[in-house]
Order: sequence, then C-alpha cells, then structure tokens
Amino acid sequence: MPNNMKIWNPEQLKQMNEERFLVEMLDMFKYTPELDDSDSAVKEMRAHLEHVEQALRARLEVTKES
Repeated sequence: MPNNMKIWNPEQLKQMNEERFLVEMLDMFKYTPELDDSDSAVKEMRAHLEHVEQALRARLEVTKES
C-alpha cells in the first residue's frame, strides 16, 4: 500500500469546499500505511494521524470564522 501523503497549509484548506475537503481526508486514509508490529510502522502511523488532525483543526477554524 502506498504511503504518499499530501500536506496542505491552512490557507489551502480554507479555499477547499466541503466536498473536496472530505474527499481529500478520505484519500489521506486511503494512503495510510499498513500496521505491523514494528516501531517504525507505529511512528509512521502516528505522524500520519498528526497530519490528519492538523488538517481537521485548520478546517474547523475556518468554519468557526464563517
């Protein structure tokens, strides 16, 4: 499974409409690395989830501003 991940800055997230944002979030999960018992896989998953969390927080701030 590929583990390529797009990372957007808050300005890019502000410009996305709701549909595109949700599609991009689903794509991030599509490229989530497969879990195994190794420490590197756990670290990679944590980093991936941190990027998802940052994107969601940035998007929530946009909705609060509106």
